[in-house]
Amino acid sequence: MHLTWRARLEQQPQLRQFDNWPTIDLDSVPEGQRRLLSRNLQIVSAVLSTQPIKDVARTFNLTHGRISQLLGRALGGDSTEPPALTRGLIPNRAVQRRQRRTSLKTVKRQSSCGYTCAFRGLLETVPGLQTGLDAMITAKLKDTAYAQRLTPQAFHGEFKRLLAEAHWPQDRYPYTTDAMGYQSVRRYLEQRTVELRQVRQARAKPVRDLALDTPRCRALRAIQIDEHTIDLRKKIHLLLNREMIPLELARASVLVATDVDTQCILGCYLTPSQSPNQQDMLTLLARCLEPWQPLPLQTPGLRYLPGACFPSGLSLGFPISFGTVQLDNALMHRANSVLELLCHRYGATLSYGPAGMPKVRALIESVFAYIERNCGHRHAATTGSHPKDTKRESRKNAKRPPQVTFQTLDEALSVILTEYNVTPNASLGGATPLAMFEHHCRHHYVRYIPRDAAKQWRPFCESRVVPLHWNRHEKRAPHINFMYARYEGNGLIQAVTDKRVRVIFDRRDIRSLHAYTLQGEDLGELQVSRPWQRFPHSLATRQWIHKHQREHHFSTRDPLSDYFRFLLDNKGKPKVGLSLLRVYTEYTQGQPSLALGTETEQVTDSGITTRPATENPWQWQVDSASRRRS
Repeated sequence: MHLTWRARLEQQPQLRQFDNWPTIDLDSVPEGQRRLLSRNLQIVSAVLSTQPIKDVARTFNLTHGRISQLLGRALGGDSTEPPALTRGLIPNRAVQRRQRRTSLKTVKRQSSCGYTCAFRGLLETVPGLQTGLDAMITAKLKDTAYAQRLTPQAFHGEFKRLLAEAHWPQDRYPYTTDAMGYQSVRRYLEQRTVELRQVRQARAKPVRDLALDTPRCRALRAIQIDEHTIDLRKKIHLLLNREMIPLELARASVLVATDVDTQCILGCYLTPSQSPNQQDMLTLLARCLEPWQPLPLQTPGLRYLPGACFPSGLSLGFPISFGTVQLDNALMHRANSVLELLCHRYGATLSYGPAGMPKVRALIESVFAYIERNCGHRHAATTGSHPKDTKRESRKNAKRPPQVTFQTLDEALSVILTEYNVTPNASLGGATPLAMFEHHCRHHYVRYIPRDAAKQWRPFCESRVVPLHWNRHEKRAPHINFMYARYEGNGLIQAVTDKRVRVIFDRRDIRSLHAYTLQGEDLGELQVSRPWQRFPHSLATRQWIHKHQREHHFSTRDPLSDYFRFLLDNKGKPKVGLSLLRVYTEYTQGQPSLALGTETEQVTDSGITTRPATENPWQWQVDSASRRRS
């Protein structure tokens, strides 16, 4: 039942005492509405103090109806609900839910109120209408098998079905409109979905924080590892047959490992790929385990802060171990090589977490935000976080080669991440992550690994058992088949009575293997067939070559030369440029004269980098931005 302000005062006489009304802090009201609110408070106070409404209206230069309207907002309303009181005196504030008080329109009788609150009145009048609509929304929120996908069209169809089921007259609203109340149904779907979802979330049991199970913080208790594609375009320069070839690279990825409790970054690795593989994952683990050495910085202006390093570079180094390793559900994290290394060799526990929820690993995501804020998004060649990002590179600059080189980016990441480790952190009580990590290792019980045992950890070394082949009738030497190639060695003759042998290999260079019998007898080194001996190459590179061989890219006897020629012919594609750089880093292993950013490079007066001529025509070199301008 609707009550007027006079009826409310008769039922609740205590409301005549204006001092008992709730007060409102004027600072919580917008500045433009404070003057009107103060005036409304004076009007209501004067009326409740038994002053005639006519005198109050004359004092404030308002009409008698306006005074009654203000009192109605403050004291009027439904009898079952409390009045708005002071809240109703705030200008432009909705204090009551609007309701339809007249009957709905019909074809014969047109209501003077039009369609105001017609849909709300329809929900209250038609039996089962609101219940049926809410049931459709609830079924979808529960993700039941019979639920429909919530679209305005489907929801409007259910609305019309419920009206027909209730035998609603055809001459009444919504049949009197052309759209059958479509927009009202759409708005109800949006608002009611939010309300019912909030109700379900309030009823749901709170998810227990995993951190509550581990009240004690210890270094190396939990480690988070993830990869991130940097929002930045880069370039390199290759010297091939004394010709400088500029290459534009696509966005590269950085892999980072960080300790959870001390927030110390254990290591990072910049890989020339947008889709890192298990080889990159193993490289990151190797950088965390092996003693860290600072890079020979060649980019002007870059330098390490005093004492900045990763934990493996501390003077009194603490061998890194692994407790719980938190990863996402990427395929490379589930590779057998990663599982074998972390679980079987290092005794770690893997935690993949729920799929599609990166906030579970919030610490590593904050490190990636730190990288973009301090490195990726600061350059003009940034791609931005999304297609409409205002920081995105302009169209004019996008037509030109980027000024940032791959080497500069690698050096910058090493500098800013080591600086992160020696920067005081408020969440650590003002201590630095590196100091906190060192304190935990000195004064708490952690998974400490002796140095002798740590030196035997070789992340890239793996072993496999393979069949031994010996075609005696062809008078050929015994051999094994490994990764699409044949390997031979003099020591295999000693194992001709065995059917299988064990081989140990380095994933970074599989041109040679070391063979043993299953009883542990050393059979010596095995060499791959000649077409694969020309350049050092990793296990991933050989797999890539054979995968694309089906597309007839490589058909001659030297697959490595054809692979290199294919990359060179497609050097204009930024993604192929990443593959070209990856092959460069593999082919130059063991060749200091061709290493990335070596001091053997010479700069001529014209600004072009050269090196002494050699017999090998396949000379590769990366030029830094400080030595050559595009």
